Amino acid sequence: MYRSFTVKNYRGFEDLTVNSLKRINLIAGKNNVGKTALLEALWIHHGAVNPDLGLRVDTFRGVNIAEPANFMRNLFFQFNQELAIEFLAKGDWSDKPRLLKMQLQDRPTVEVPLSELSEEQHGPQRSSSVIRQSSNEIVMDYTDESGQNFSSSGWLVERQIGPGVLETGIEKKQQSRPHAPIAIFLGSRRLGVSNEDVGRYSELEVKGEHEGVTDILKEIEPRLQRLAVVSTRDAPTMYADIDMGRLIPVPLMGDGMTRLLSLALAIATVPDGMVVVDEIENGLHHSVMQRIWTAVATFARKYNVQIFATTHSEECIQSAHLAFASDEDYDFRLYRLERTDDKVRPVMYDREMLEAALVSGLEVR
Repeated sequence: MYRSFTVKNYRGFEDLTVNSLKRINLIAGKNNVGKTALLEALWIHHGAVNPDLGLRVDTFRGVNIAEPANFMRNLFFQFNQELAIEFLAKGDWSDKPRLLKMQLQDRPTVEVPLSELSEEQHGPQRSSSVIRQSSNEIVMDYTDESGQNFSSSGWLVERQIGPGVLETGIEKKQQSRPHAPIAIFLGSRRLGVSNEDVGRYSELEVKGEHEGVTDILKEIEPRLQRLAVVSTRDAPTMYADIDMGRLIPVPLMGDGMTRLLSLALAIATVPDGMVVVDEIENGLHHSVMQRIWTAVATFARKYNVQIFATTHSEECIQSAHLAFASDEDYDFRLYRLERTDDKVRPVMYDREMLEAALVSGLEVR
């Protein structure tokens, strides 16, 4: 697990370090202070040398990344592409850190005839004749705890696949990747049950590990008997048996149910890995939050997963504190990000500090 994490020159962070990380870590703070950006940084670092992640964090925010001239500029502090982004993590793996550096390099914008590309580059079914490339590329260098180096680069490619129809993606050059557990990012805008959720549940059911997911969902709906993957006209989706004489679609049970389902499935999918969750309280009533935190913590320990989540909710923070305070192992930290003179700094609350702040009615969000 990560025990400290440093971010340099990423989004609104010039230099930020969070220490004393635990299994469950909540990140609070005012709007636009960098809570989601910190989750993104953790996720990108965990992915080591995967250029796709830098592109996907903008899509999570609803940012149009199809313009090659602006490829990944949004990631850099004050949009300064002359800087180098650095993510450095220290953890349980050894006394040596894991370091990821990201830089933008100029790349000529060119149009490349399809005939000059291999089938691996353009795919066997491409009917396009022209490719436009971004004017820069992201270069990623990763050093693991053993000192071994890995690198990759990626640039945006625009393919014309028909009259007036463009397809955008990343072209990559990549060496071998480090063997490391994966991480899952759950954005704040997830609606319904995704195809990823269906696939993850199916894999767990094959391995006979699906009942743990059902147990967590019972914290919201005690009548829940079982979950099932059902093939519909459009695509497979998930239904629930709540003793009504027939199965009902899980999305009809509310945003809280689908939100908690996604979280439980993510934890069970990445043993020894990481799950980052933006606005974890979305859709969840404050009256069930303490029980949910207890269930999620137990599940995370079972799969040895570390969780980072953002919140705007005081009830969410209070519930997490109470859930862990009643446990022998207070494996929880709260961090409040604060901006002072254009610098962002973290304020860490351990058990005693958070207890005192909550009792005194001090603002911790």
